[in-house]
Amino acid sequence: MSRASRQKGQRGEREICKLLAEKFGGEFKRNLSQTQDGGYDVLGLDGFAIEVKFQEKLSIEKWYKQAVDQAEEKTPVLFFRRSREPWRVALPSPFNDKPLELFYSIISVESFVENINDYRGKS
Repeated sequence: MSRASRQKGQRGEREICKLLAEKFGGEFKRNLSQTQDGGYDVLGLDGFAIEVKFQEKLSIEKWYKQAVDQAEEKTPVLFFRRSREPWRVALPSPFNDKPLELFYSIISVESFVENINDYRGKS
């Protein structure tokens, strides 16, 4: 991965930390040990394992699988966007009765914020 790509990814993680802090209050931090220890990208939203992707070429299925693999007992959430586009969120589909299968829904950030309690414990 190039330095520019890493910086763009870090910028995306910082954007999501700021967005979540504005929407929910509290403190959200980048998981600085994720490269060494594995794990998800953003810490601070109880019950959720947040993965962030800020890339031009979308690979949503691959990214969502990564989020699921890293989530452990938490609900996997993928925030993603391309440049000059809004953030979107992929999370377990409400129609998925088999949590380990990779069925997901893509929604707006606003919808995620408004309905967050409906998504807790979906993993």
